[in-house]
Amino acid sequence: MILKRGCAEGRLGRRPLRSQYSHWQRKGVTMRVKRNIITELKRNLVVGLVAVSALLSVTAWALACDTWVAMSDATVNGYVMLGKNSDRAPFGCQPLVLNPRAEWEPGSKVDLGRTKVPQVEMTYATLGSSPYWCWGYEEGMNEFGVAIGNEGVWTKPLVEAIEAYADGRGPAVGPTGMDLLRLGLERATSARGALEVMTALLEEYGQFGSGIPTSDALSSYDNSYIIADAAEAYILETAGRRWVARRLEEGSASISNRLSIGTEWDLASGDLVEHAVKMGWWDEAGEFDFRAAYGAAAEDPEDRDTRARVRQERSSSLLQAGHGGISVGSMKEIARDQASEPSIDLDQTASSCVAVLPPPESGIPVFWWCAARPSNGCFIPFFVHGSALPEIVSTAGTMGRRVVPPSEVGADEFSDDSYWWIFRDLTDLVNADRKARQPVVRNEFDSLEAEFEEKLAAVLEEAWALRTSGDAAAAAGVLDTFTASCVERAAGKARELRESLAAEVVEIPEVYRPYVGTYIGNFGHFTDADFEVKIQNGRLAVDVPGQTVFELLEPDEEGNWYFAMTPLVAVSFETAEDGRVSTLVFQQAAEFTREDQPDTASGADVPEAATPREGTTQTAEEALEAGDDDLATEEHRPYIGRYVIGRGIAEMYIASRGGTLVLEMPRNQTEVDLLPPDDRGWWQFAGDDAAAVSFSRDDDGQVIKMYFHQRFELPRRRP
Repeated sequence: MILKRGCAEGRLGRRPLRSQYSHWQRKGVTMRVKRNIITELKRNLVVGLVAVSALLSVTAWALACDTWVAMSDATVNGYVMLGKNSDRAPFGCQPLVLNPRAEWEPGSKVDLGRTKVPQVEMTYATLGSSPYWCWGYEEGMNEFGVAIGNEGVWTKPLVEAIEAYADGRGPAVGPTGMDLLRLGLERATSARGALEVMTALLEEYGQFGSGIPTSDALSSYDNSYIIADAAEAYILETAGRRWVARRLEEGSASISNRLSIGTEWDLASGDLVEHAVKMGWWDEAGEFDFRAAYGAAAEDPEDRDTRARVRQERSSSLLQAGHGGISVGSMKEIARDQASEPSIDLDQTASSCVAVLPPPESGIPVFWWCAARPSNGCFIPFFVHGSALPEIVSTAGTMGRRVVPPSEVGADEFSDDSYWWIFRDLTDLVNADRKARQPVVRNEFDSLEAEFEEKLAAVLEEAWALRTSGDAAAAAGVLDTFTASCVERAAGKARELRESLAAEVVEIPEVYRPYVGTYIGNFGHFTDADFEVKIQNGRLAVDVPGQTVFELLEPDEEGNWYFAMTPLVAVSFETAEDGRVSTLVFQQAAEFTREDQPDTASGADVPEAATPREGTTQTAEEALEAGDDDLATEEHRPYIGRYVIGRGIAEMYIASRGGTLVLEMPRNQTEVDLLPPDDRGWWQFAGDDAAAVSFSRDDDGQVIKMYFHQRFELPRRRP
């Protein structure tokens, strides 16, 4: 949080104090960011959050996913339907790929990019939406009409694994949830079979490994899934190598980025309860609750769990309201729903699907797929029983499509040869004025989708007749031709819309005109990077290179424009002598939680946390653990202690030495003296006015948080 001049200690102006680091914990990004904090601090004594973009790409709305299913009794045509919105970084190009049935030599291995697992003799044909660097799928279907979508979830085993990995104690990198999803599709002929394949692999190899490009295994996350075929579906939720599953034969269900199975399930790993008791996560009292035992609570659950619950409840309510009449159109409407906060349809949505699963003896399954944000996109019918996809839909941007460890791949960028990027660019143009532009785009694509759906029935009838007569190749040709024509129409329309929207002038309100322009970033990993201040949806916004456009709230009385997504970040502007805006100033903060809670109210002695004293080798950490009797100054005593972020993966100590408050990083043997607090309650770094710490207290007056503030100045780039 950014603490403002004149505010009470530990408050964000009029905003209530609340935890923000749990925003970053979705899909495990917290730990990666925190490690970078320490590295950056050692290098230049400024916490660099590496720098703004690492923080901004994983805010409360980012990397959220939703999956939902309607069973045969809930749909208008009696077919099971599965929907999924895959939400990722705005540069997370997600090509659609078709992998045919294949036979493999004995002893073959599957290279997942981070690890390898043994291959089976035969893999079935699959169709899936796959991030540009990834072997696995975010959502997909196989030739037997099995469809799967997955969600990232946060669990106690995951927290332990990340902490161990950060300390160099393992665990070994294993498959990601996306890899397990594709492996299940490639090796199973039914939903139950896919569940058995995935859980067996999970128990043997785990699921540890980054699912986020540009990051390492500290960005790991556990997974939940909906696995469906024409007869049944399973909600599969995992925690480390353990799992539970609930079977569905009727009705509907949805999942999001939270464990949702509590006391009722149908299948589970053999030692599920025993392991929880052994780890101290369950006390054997009452009926066992998987979510309560294995779920990792956020410091402020509202930041992660509640947001996921809001989306899950919204999709569930829409499914229940449409029970008995759910159609492909209904499923698309769920994907495009923006009625909740946060909504199911988000700017970070990288792809969306609606899988229609008729009984194998009745027809051909259809995989309706939409690139980028569904509210700005067009669902196209694709077929796992086809023989080839149009090249444009399987093409990534400038990075290309390849299977590599995510830590070794850069952010993908726009290419006109990529169907996904055409629609991502269209989304960016719509975002400039969604109120006016989205209806125009929707009108065009709704017409196309209606046309595709009207023609689809005849195409499926023709292809089904060919397949049942034994001519699968001819049937595939019919399906391929239809898909190619739909892709061509949709891509052409998207290009037309991009051209027309790009030619429109977005009116800049007079009050914002002084600030609009380009500013130069040279901090963290940014080198001569252009940060563009622009107008989006009638607001001032900042386009962070390689990330996305972040809208700003109106400035407060001190001229701070807070990010609409998070109160952790704000910008302000400085003017030159000629009165023109010359500098964009980024202000951001990281929140550290105090782990030790000394009884300062009782007057008990508080150990002096310090780097080794002269003539000793005792560190601040050792001094605290040993209960050193030396006392700090009365002024410093309330602040002394250990502060952690990411459950201890990054730690700092506040020490008192020679009348000076000191910030120490024992793991990096780094320290910095702090100046006395200013009128905001900020303790500035000695010799560096761009960094400071502040503290907040609980209702009893005890210090419970430390905020690490930093400031970056970006000069304006002039022609």
